[in-house]
Amino acid sequence: MPDDKPVTIRDLYPHFNDQQLEEAEADLEQFLAVMIRIAERLQAEGYDLTAPDLTVYQPSSTIHDEGSESR
Repeated sequence: MPDDKPVTIRDLYPHFNDQQLEEAEADLEQFLAVMIRIAERLQAEGYDLTAPDLTVYQPSSTIHDEGSESR
């Protein structure tokens, strides 16, 4: 397979029939949508998505605690 050709679901599962390929593609799209939502949520909460350990909280300077502005 040439390096410049994208890998398809059919390449990964050549033994699947058309219905199984459609289901696999739909499952992959749902999985990716969840992963994107998780990444967006982590980023909004101040996590550095490039950090090797996402469990280390790094507060964003653009997110302010509502109670801290009035003090």
